[in-house]
Amino acid sequence: MTHPQPTRPVALRRNGVPAHSLAQQVMQQLRAEIIHGRLAPGERLVELDIARRMGTSQGPVREALKMLEHDGLVERRAHTATFVAPMSFDDMYELFKIRSAVESYAIRRVARQITEAECDELDELIAQMRDAGKRNDIAALVERDMAFHRRICEWSGSITLVQVWTPLYSQIQRFVVQNHPQHFKNLPDIADTHHPIVKALRSGRPAAASRAIREHIMLIWSRIERKSARRSATSRQGNQAR
Repeated sequence: MTHPQPTRPVALRRNGVPAHSLAQQVMQQLRAEIIHGRLAPGERLVELDIARRMGTSQGPVREALKMLEHDGLVERRAHTATFVAPMSFDDMYELFKIRSAVESYAIRRVARQITEAECDELDELIAQMRDAGKRNDIAALVERDMAFHRRICEWSGSITLVQVWTPLYSQIQRFVVQNHPQHFKNLPDIADTHHPIVKALRSGRPAAASRAIREHIMLIWSRIERKSARRSATSRQGNQAR
């Protein structure tokens, strides 16, 4: 997980900007700081301090924190205190399993009706992911990655599926931004893991598409487990050599 870095002051556009727009600006800034680890899990978020740093009143900050709480990125404790939400591996694993089930169901519906033009759109998003990976821009890569998966949920034609998937978005994004670079030496490889999904969709086989997207979503956990196993083996060898 990346180490948090000091946050930097930001300048918000205030003159003539409605309060709800200021709240959106504050929310987007705080969201970026949380997703990139500049605000660490468990860190307390003080409305007055944030308002001073961003040059606004506490009202927009309060609204921004409510939006981030809805997205699962912050949590309110003891009625008034707000903290950056924790990101434990156990919780994230469970969230990815839920995501796998949701997207597996969605893609089965999509595979029966997807068009060539829609498959081409997914391929274009993969190409954009690769370009971002070559620039070492993990934030842009993950934005395109999430757009890829959102398309699949939207094309399922089920409003319920989209409503279930959307709240997972921010937490997944934070985890991917902070963890995938540790497990993919070459960031463009992340883009390439999406190709089997499009191939299965082009074939019009729901079962194959469902399998492809489940394997894709849970791939990071296979890599985490392998890395953990290698560390454990190295540690045992070191202890035996003493």
